[in-house]
Amino acid sequence: MAQDVDTAVNAADTDRVRALLRDNFQPQDHEEAQELILGALQDVQHLLGWVPLWATRLVAEHLGVSENRIYGLLTFYADFRTSQPGHHFMLLCHGTACFVGGSQNLINELRDHYGIADSETTSDGELTVQVVNGCLGVCDLAPVIQFDHQNYYGKLDVEKFNEAIAEVIRQGPVENHHEAH
Repeated sequence: MAQDVDTAVNAADTDRVRALLRDNFQPQDHEEAQELILGALQDVQHLLGWVPLWATRLVAEHLGVSENRIYGLLTFYADFRTSQPGHHFMLLCHGTACFVGGSQNLINELRDHYGIADSETTSDGELTVQVVNGCLGVCDLAPVIQFDHQNYYGKLDVEKFNEAIAEVIRQGPVENHHEAH
């Protein structure tokens, strides 16, 4: 289940976003402001790990554009996260070698056991998953997952998959893992 926790606006995060916009995005006119929207949203996502509603309001206000324009771009481009990511981020390879090796069983397990699908976060906020239909480049480990842009777990069946998830969650949140997204 995806979650958009807009009620927990952190004053420090608000200040960080305002400073980012002030220091890096100073349009000379409305046309330039339109051109800066995507860059501003990408930088906000890099800073926070997602683009919360309150941040879209700050971007709109700073650039002098409508919130509807900002929201339209956020929902058009698939790379933007509009829900808060989990403490851990998992890439699940669903490329050819992984598919042949059983990655569909892992996707089914995410749905049946964890209640999530591609680009969703578990209800406890521990795990966000992205299914990669391309390739993670470690086909000899198929099917494979990667956690927090660093650790690979391969040759997975459903049991090993669940063990890997449990192990990573036991280790606790990774500091600033979202900045690599």
